[in-house]
Amino acid sequence: MATNTSAFFAGIGTTFAVLTIGFGGGLMMAKSALNEPSGYQTRAASETPNPVRVVLPTSAEAAQPPQPPLTSMTPEPVAPQEAPKQVQAIPEKSDTRKPEAEERDRTRRYAERKAKRKAEALAQQRREQRQLRGQEGARIMAFGGDSSPGFSGGFFGN
Repeated sequence: MATNTSAFFAGIGTTFAVLTIGFGGGLMMAKSALNEPSGYQTRAASETPNPVRVVLPTSAEAAQPPQPPLTSMTPEPVAPQEAPKQVQAIPEKSDTRKPEAEERDRTRRYAERKAKRKAEALAQQRREQRQLRGQEGARIMAFGGDSSPGFSGGFFGN
């Protein structure tokens, strides 16, 4: 009996020593990591990247080819451009048949989609009704066990 007790307390002492050494070592490493900044961290904090402005074209515009960077900072003289000539718009007869045809096509497609949705909903409803009728016809049969008040044989008394 004395051997079992001493082995028990030796196990508890060993476990406590291992946990203490583990937590102490982790705490020591955490403190050293927080107090001494490494060269990588100080270098990253001191260097700030140059700001870059990125202008993306809108989806309607074509992408422009990359232009070479300017080598000198002095602006070059720009030649004056001629003002665009005013062009008088000639009124044309607008073709009303095309928008009307597009409107008819759009309403026809809408009506087809609506009819298709109604047909799918009706088919789904019919499937559900068939399933319910099939469930009503199914019967459940259960078997009763021994009705003795004693042990019924199961772990939980089933």
